[in-house]
Amino acid sequence: MKTKIISITTLFALIALSFSAWWFWPAKKPSTLFRQADFDRLPGWKSADLKKSLQTFQTSCRAFIKQSPEQVVGTEHIDLQVKDWQPACIAALKISPTDEQEVKHFFEKWFTPVEFTDTGEKPGLFTGYYVPAIKGSYTKSKEFHVPLYETPDDLVTTDLGLFFNDLKNRRLIGRLEGKKLVPYYTRAQINHGALKGKARVLVWINSPIDRLFLEIQGSGVIELEDGKRLYVGYDAQNGAPYTAIAGVLIKKGVMTKDNASMQAIKRYLEAHPKQMDKVINKNKSFVFFRKMSDGSALGSQGVALTPGYSLAIDKQWVPMGAPLWLATTRPDSTNPDENKPMQRLMIAQDTGGAIRGKVRGDVFWGGGEKATLIAGHMKNHGHYWILLPKNAVSRLEKNKLIIAARDRFGVKPL
Repeated sequence: MKTKIISITTLFALIALSFSAWWFWPAKKPSTLFRQADFDRLPGWKSADLKKSLQTFQTSCRAFIKQSPEQVVGTEHIDLQVKDWQPACIAALKISPTDEQEVKHFFEKWFTPVEFTDTGEKPGLFTGYYVPAIKGSYTKSKEFHVPLYETPDDLVTTDLGLFFNDLKNRRLIGRLEGKKLVPYYTRAQINHGALKGKARVLVWINSPIDRLFLEIQGSGVIELEDGKRLYVGYDAQNGAPYTAIAGVLIKKGVMTKDNASMQAIKRYLEAHPKQMDKVINKNKSFVFFRKMSDGSALGSQGVALTPGYSLAIDKQWVPMGAPLWLATTRPDSTNPDENKPMQRLMIAQDTGGAIRGKVRGDVFWGGGEKATLIAGHMKNHGHYWILLPKNAVSRLEKNKLIIAARDRFGVKPL
C-alpha cells in the first residue's frame, strides 16, 4: 500500500512538472469566441419538424435532472453547470411532442443559437456511425481469434482539470513503469501480446477489421454461437492519437477522398490480408469495451441514443447534452452516392476519438443495413449552431466571449 501511495504521488508530481508552463503562463482565451444568431435566420428552421428532436432532448434532460446542480458540464470556454440546464429541462419534460408549435416555442423561449466566430467560410465535417452486428464467441478458436478486451488493470486516467483550471476536459492516459508515468501500449504492441495478464477478454470475434470499425462506432451487438446476443460498448481508450485508416490508404494512393468509404476500406483490407495488420496498426489508438446491460446504444452522456438525432461531438468545444441546429447533407438511403439536404435539430449525446474540432460531428444512424449504408458513406461538409441556455449566453456576453447577432451568416442555406 505504501509503495502504491508513493507511485501515485510521483505520478501527480510528474503531471505538475509537465504542465507547469500552463500554470505560470496560462493560455489567452480569444476575446470573442461566439456570435449570436436569430432563429428565423437558421437555414430550414421555419419549416423544421422538431418533435423527434424534443424527445431526444428529453432523454438528456432526464439525466440532467438526476445530477447535482453544481456538477460542471460545460467546456473550457462555455462555463456550464447542471443547474443551467435544469430549468429548461423541467419545462421540456412537461411538453407533449405532438404539438409542433409548442415544441418550437419551447426552444425559442429557452435557448439562444450561437456559432464560432473564427471558422469563417470554411465548412465543418460531418460523418455517420451505426451499431454493427458481429459474430463472436466466448471461446477462442481458429475462427474466433480476435479479442475484444475489457479495460486493463494498469490503465491510469487522470483528469488534468482537477489540478489546472486551464486544462478542463483534458485527460492524461498512461501506465506506471516503476515510478514513471509512460504512454500506454499502442495498437501494435497490444496485437503483439502486451496485454497478457493485464486485461480480460470480453469476447472473441473473427476479424480485426470488424474490431477496428466497432471501435470507431463505439458500441455493437455480438451474435454468439448459441443464438444469444451480447451488447458491448466503449469503456476506455489507450490515450494514443486516432489515425483514420482512410487517410492512410489515401496517402498510399490506394484510394481517394471521394471513394474512401467504410465499405471500400473493408473490401481492400480483405483483398490484401498481408497488408491488413500493417495498415490497421498505423492507428495507434485502441478501445476497450464493457458489457452493456440492455440493447440500447449508450452515448458518452450515459443516455440511450436516438437514430438520426443524436450527434457525437468534440466535448472540448461543445457541451454534452446541448441541442445543435445542423445544416449539412447526407447520403440517400437507396443510392448512397447521391446526397440530399439535412437540416435538423440534433442533440450532443456522444463523443469519439475521431471527432476533433469546433465544427465536427458524427451522426448516429442506429442499426441495420440502411444505417450501415448511410453511415459508411457519410462524409459531408456542413455547419451548426449551438443552442445554449439564455442565462449562459448572458455570462458569455459579460465575459466578452460572445457578440450579438448579425445579419450575415457563415454558411448559406442548403
